Amino acid sequence: MFRKIILLLAVVFAFAQLSNACVGKSLIIGTDGTVRSKVVANVLAILINERTGTTVEISDYDGPEGLFKEMTTGDVDLGLMYAGEALIRGQQPLPPDPKGALEAVKNYHQEKFNLVWLPELGFSESGNPYSLAASVAQKHTLKKFPALSRLIAKTQGKLSDKTVDALGSAPSISKAVRDFLKAEKLI
Repeated sequence: MFRKIILLLAVVFAFAQLSNACVGKSLIIGTDGTVRSKVVANVLAILINERTGTTVEISDYDGPEGLFKEMTTGDVDLGLMYAGEALIRGQQPLPPDPKGALEAVKNYHQEKFNLVWLPELGFSESGNPYSLAASVAQKHTLKKFPALSRLIAKTQGKLSDKTVDALGSAPSISKAVRDFLKAEKLI
C-alpha cells in the first residue's frame, strides 16, 4: 500500500511539473498583412500552441518593411520572409542560384540583425525562385525556445504554393489550417 501511494505521488508530481513547463511563455508571430503570411502565421501559431502549450499572438504589420522593422527592434519573435526580397532590401547582390540566395540572406541577417533564417518552407513569393519563403526568428527567441526550429522544420515541404493558396482562400483560415495540420498529423 505504501509503495502505491509513493508511486501515485511521483506520477502526480511528474505531471504537475510538465504542466508548468510552458506556463507564462509567450511568442509573437508577425505577418506582413498578405494572405500567405497570415496562413503561415496560423500554421506556426497553432502548431506551436498545440505542441508546447505556449501562448502565441499573431500581429499584422504594414507590409514586409513594417514586419522587418518590428523584428529588428525585438517586438516580433517570428515571421515569414522571402530570401530574394530580403537581399534586395539589404542592397545585397542576388547569387546565381535560388539556394544561394537563401544562404546569402541567412548569413547577412545573422551578422547584421541577429535574425536566424530557419529551413525554407516549400513555396516562394509569386513563383519567384529567388524568393524562397522561410520563417525567420530572433536569436534570443531560439534560446528561449530551443526546440522551436525543430518543430517548425516539421512543416518543411508540406506548404507548397498550391497548399498555401488553398488554405488562404478558405472562409476561415485558422479552421482550414487546423484541419490541414491534423491531416498531416502535425497536431
